[in-house]
Amino acid sequence: MFTGASEVPNTLGLSTTFYQASISGSYRYNQNWVFSAKLPYLDAVRRERGAPTLKISGIGDVTLSATLSPWAGDDSVLGGLGFSFGLILPTGDHRDQPQVGVALPSVFQLGSGTTQLQMGLRYATKINDWSFSGSLSGTVALDANSSDFRPAETYFLSLGASRQVTEKLHAKLSLDFYHGGKDEFRGADISNTGSTTFSITPALIYRMTDDLSVSGSLSLPLYREVNETALTIGPLWSLGASYSF
Repeated sequence: MFTGASEVPNTLGLSTTFYQASISGSYRYNQNWVFSAKLPYLDAVRRERGAPTLKISGIGDVTLSATLSPWAGDDSVLGGLGFSFGLILPTGDHRDQPQVGVALPSVFQLGSGTTQLQMGLRYATKINDWSFSGSLSGTVALDANSSDFRPAETYFLSLGASRQVTEKLHAKLSLDFYHGGKDEFRGADISNTGSTTFSITPALIYRMTDDLSVSGSLSLPLYREVNETALTIGPLWSLGASYSF
């Protein structure tokens, strides 16, 4: 998966652009359990009035997770219900001083330096030619890092619908809601962190073979609210390929 995004310049002329390439793998133990791992690589640059002032690149925080679908295979309304839980591990470098400038969020680093718990639930069902899904997830830090930085709790809600357009092409549209609180540094909130975003995301999935699929999506923010002088996120695009064996 390859993802890119830019943050809208604020009144101080600051902006950042980041790209993320990630490798994800899943193993289905049986019809009830699926285990997954995600390894991200990030590249980002901070600009002030168009001139680059800071750049980071490298491995980010690895995610290990499991999904339990207790009623998978059952011909009932609960058949599409699943629960997920996992850990985001502190494999990416973090900053000793996360506050850089007056409008640079603390997330401008490769990793948080903390272990985070991730939990969620998902439901999917099919009605005639349409597939519908909904998911709710959240993350919370289990500790502060060595520099006494603690990332904020985050929540993500997504509601989507998809339909097969041709024999190989699927189209999907989702409404996504994200909310993150303020990060903490040395026991105090970092004022220019935390945001709420509501987006619409169209996506296309093309099945090239029985085992290989490619996809593309574009997330467009419809509503954005940030704290203090934090940067607001712009359009987020993703390209991906999936292979099963």
